[in-house]
Amino acid sequence: MMVLVQNKDGSPLSPCHPARARIMLKKGKAKVVCTYPFTIKLTYKVENPVFAPTRAVLDDGKTCGLGVVQENRTHNLALCKAEMETRGEEISDNLKRRKELRAQRRRRRNKKRGREGRIKIRYRKGQEYPQSIVADVQAKVNAVKRLMKMYPITEIVLEPVKLDIVKELNPGVRGKDYQRGLSYGIEADTRNQKRRLAILRRDGYRCLYCGREVTEETARIHHFVQRKHGGTKRYDILGTLCEECHTSVSTGELALAFDLESYPNIRAAGRCMHGRHLLERELRKLGVPVVVKYGYEAQKLRERYGFPKSHGNDAVVLGCNPEKGLIDRSTVYKVKLHARHGGRKLFDANPGVAAYRGQADRQPHVDWARMVVDDHNHEWNRKNRSYRRHVRNKYYKKLKEEGKFNYDLLPGRKHLNEIFTVNRAMLLTEGGPVLVKNQRIREWRYPHPWPDRRRVIERYDLVRTQKGGVGIVTSIMSDCTVRVDFVKKREGYKTDFSFYRPEALEIIQKGSSQTWVIQE
Repeated sequence: MMVLVQNKDGSPLSPCHPARARIMLKKGKAKVVCTYPFTIKLTYKVENPVFAPTRAVLDDGKTCGLGVVQENRTHNLALCKAEMETRGEEISDNLKRRKELRAQRRRRRNKKRGREGRIKIRYRKGQEYPQSIVADVQAKVNAVKRLMKMYPITEIVLEPVKLDIVKELNPGVRGKDYQRGLSYGIEADTRNQKRRLAILRRDGYRCLYCGREVTEETARIHHFVQRKHGGTKRYDILGTLCEECHTSVSTGELALAFDLESYPNIRAAGRCMHGRHLLERELRKLGVPVVVKYGYEAQKLRERYGFPKSHGNDAVVLGCNPEKGLIDRSTVYKVKLHARHGGRKLFDANPGVAAYRGQADRQPHVDWARMVVDDHNHEWNRKNRSYRRHVRNKYYKKLKEEGKFNYDLLPGRKHLNEIFTVNRAMLLTEGGPVLVKNQRIREWRYPHPWPDRRRVIERYDLVRTQKGGVGIVTSIMSDCTVRVDFVKKREGYKTDFSFYRPEALEIIQKGSSQTWVIQE
């Protein structure tokens, strides 16, 4: 493991051996600026430093491999390995879920008001890629930027995903077969109808289980992998069943065997191929030459150097000069990505207003039978909504008369109510810890200049306990304790998290969208 070195102005220099770092620290030529990873900073400035060729390598994929390799006169020196699992699929699923919830809410509203829903087509201006693809690309670019702050990178090597997806699904395809799929020659009004007719033609208009003949009207197209379990509209996981067999499968009376390993999941590869040109374009904006290499080169070099198969090893060998040997002194990292709004729900009422509503509904004189809303009975629904509105408005009026109503709870107010908001940070002051909710409440409660971030414990900070355990801050409690999720399983403990007072923690890496954890 090499020691990171910074120039006096903070710019990265070539890493050095730990023995050399100890000598420089004893002579006063350097000082320690960070212990995780261990980094020293020179007390004098090196003018016009000359670096050996140092390459940052990105092995693209759902689990990305990152590596840094320095080419010396006689050998290649591996300085860093890292693996990072992207959140693009999770973001895509969340957006799809949000779309479904909004559609359900819109249908309920239209049904209540007795009108038909209108289709509104909206386009996001200036965006040529889906949000989940952009999030994946931005995470990979941020990881490369992080490497550029740690090492003097002179070149970036990119291994993009390049895969023949059609051949993966159908190995025998060739020539014109690429344009002549299952739906070739079928005319239909909609895509779903065309897909349905193609599957019926493929299965010979027979049930795959009992063999009974079916027609277009009586046939049922079954998802062997359900949509809620990640199933899609791919032809190879759809099949024809008769009405009786499909009913038996739906009720659980009949179970169909389906070998998932025979049907590869191409979602991750398709996402990477969708954003590979955007990724290359964003990397070229960093001001460092970008070289593109491919997977077959990594396989040959990995076998030559005798490295096992892993994303980090693939990244390291791609950055090597094949004519020289390889010495591995790399620091191995596990990069964890965090959601920007980890505590936020898709749909949640204003927390203060929701609390007042609950207090109003729990009054002893309230008739609970008249508070129930039934979407299938419009007349009953209308009467109950009127009664519920009357109960709540009467309770609000009572609070206002007593001077207990907090107007800051209402949407659009300048200040949010502190009781119902999530703790985002904890400020360590001389008088004790101070909880901070968000930027607006911080300016309200703590109008003084914001101190050094090392005195502020925030979510996703990497901290070290007094016993040497390393973990990530995931929650800041109202009693000024901090929940720490440990990055390594502890022996003798049933859980992988504990609660600590802030005085017992040392911040070793400030929180951001990425946390780089050293693997021992």
